[in-house]
Amino acid sequence: MCEDLALKSPCLIWLKHVATSSVLKTDASAINEELVPDYISLYAKGRRTFALLFSRWMDTNEWSHPTMVRLSHASMGGVRWLHSSQISGLRHNGLENPGPRTFIAVERLNYLVHRYSTTKRLIPGTTSSNDYRKAYAITEDGQPPSAGWFYEVFCGLREPKDIDLREAFFSNSQATQISANWGALIRKLMRDRDLDVITDLDKVLREIYPARDFDRLSRLREVISNQGAWTPDELAMELPAVAAFTGELGGPSKEQDLLLLLEEKRS
Repeated sequence: MCEDLALKSPCLIWLKHVATSSVLKTDASAINEELVPDYISLYAKGRRTFALLFSRWMDTNEWSHPTMVRLSHASMGGVRWLHSSQISGLRHNGLENPGPRTFIAVERLNYLVHRYSTTKRLIPGTTSSNDYRKAYAITEDGQPPSAGWFYEVFCGLREPKDIDLREAFFSNSQATQISANWGALIRKLMRDRDLDVITDLDKVLREIYPARDFDRLSRLREVISNQGAWTPDELAMELPAVAAFTGELGGPSKEQDLLLLLEEKRS
């Protein structure tokens, strides 16, 4: 099957990695029961980390579900191994046991986006880079990781090194305050552009907000109108799209700059 995909590494490397990884090996004679990890908690943490990682990758590239499905299809040479339901499950931590084909599809698309960012070679099957002009790829030590790496992150056996997702974790009070400050900032930026928050907001969201999920947009409207706030996890997942949206309206487009401004407003 791997040869049929005409892929040089993902499937074989991933299977070899799983078979040889010291992380997954156990030596019965050397097991100390007191040192055995809590694998249920580890797995739950890995799923959450992967959801944050996957959402950041998708939103930074400003991909909708159909766009990501289309690019994955092209990256796999016509093989459809990543579907909208899987994307939704990975984003929202709702997919408990994705199969190996999912990780191969993720690895291929990420690899080819990274290749474009460094060599400007288009993804096979595409005629322009319009759908991946942001060219944001997940990396480990500066290089696109293998399918096995994505699998280990999902299972909680590895923490990403090139991007410290723990920095994006917030307390409940921080998430509430940042939500309020960001909503006030967006209302100001819209007024500066002679846009009305009530009559123009839906049009602005359709035109420039990266995400199209109904639930996310509903929450976004609540935050902007000061009728609700993000939870810590929602804020961490939403941050790349929020920063891009703020930048389009004339505010800070980098996450660190935006958070610094919002923290200053609190003090």
